[in-house]
Amino acid sequence: MKKKTTKNKKSKPNFQKLLAATGVAAICLSALGYFVYNLWLQPVRQNGQLDVNQTSRGENLHTSLDLRLASKAAYPSSPITLVKDLGVSDGVRSQIISFSVPDDNLTEYGLMYLPASAKPAAGFPLVILCHGYIKPADYSTTLGYTNDMSFYARNGFAVIKPDFRGQGLSADQGVADSVYYSMAYNTDVMSLISAVKDTSYLDKNNINLWGHSMGAYIALRAAVVSPDIKTAILLAGPAGSLNQDYISYIPPSDENNPVALKTRQAAFSKYGTPGENTVFWKYASPTTFLANTSTNFDINVGLLDPVVPPALSADLDANLTALHRSHEYYVYDQGRHNLFEQRPQIWSRSLVVLKNH
Repeated sequence: MKKKTTKNKKSKPNFQKLLAATGVAAICLSALGYFVYNLWLQPVRQNGQLDVNQTSRGENLHTSLDLRLASKAAYPSSPITLVKDLGVSDGVRSQIISFSVPDDNLTEYGLMYLPASAKPAAGFPLVILCHGYIKPADYSTTLGYTNDMSFYARNGFAVIKPDFRGQGLSADQGVADSVYYSMAYNTDVMSLISAVKDTSYLDKNNINLWGHSMGAYIALRAAVVSPDIKTAILLAGPAGSLNQDYISYIPPSDENNPVALKTRQAAFSKYGTPGENTVFWKYASPTTFLANTSTNFDINVGLLDPVVPPALSADLDANLTALHRSHEYYVYDQGRHNLFEQRPQIWSRSLVVLKNH
């Protein structure tokens, strides 16, 4: 008994020291956690607008198809750089510009139209035009969508049509990829938005998106990820949920691009199809987060569209209506995929939306 008692007396101080040391370690770890959170995680969270309980420092947030994580990524850039001034015509100055996409070590290019008039005090309001699918090898920086760009520029807006990676002057910058199953183009647009916010002659508080076909999906996804988008004008957009529709519907931008098709197949192999893994694809679908965005949506769809099912635009309208969100939804009975004949009407209607919001 005496030996046991002596042993207990010797072990008691050691236990107290261990307890004290553990307490000090816990306090240190807690302080370190607070330090890491405030210097790293908290600023990352402030970049986006979608709610998520936690993010992983080791994960590349900007590549995640889960939009809750993608919205928390920082998309750094630097001011837009003038590459070449193409002169003034019909009250519009056209320029070739570049912007950086540091997350993927790219420098991308684009076409910018500016009003030839004096810059407003806050800078020119901006429309970022996201083009539809064109075979990457055939895409031209200075061709396509120039009538759309001219209209908005003549009405006081700066307009930028970015050459997404692997296309146009950005042909040697990355690879043209899937719109729906890769975040590549989303990273391009989000980086451009960061560049715009750091460019003195553009109004960082008046950034809008305009998208046709695959560009409409890019614009929709950027609008729910970024808190900076005032208005998104969508034409012939595959803007429904990433649900069962996408099992039978392969967008031309994926079907006609071997890289994009491979990306789609890899995503289905990793996560399962939208029909098999509804939880994951729910959080990859921008329509899930419509309630989180203050962006005003202007939806335009032709009922004779043979490329993108008009029902997808109808789904977006139904989702916004169910949320009691003010938006515009225009259906054109004779409209086909490009809505060429309807463009003047779309321009005038969208201009009202841009100036009112």
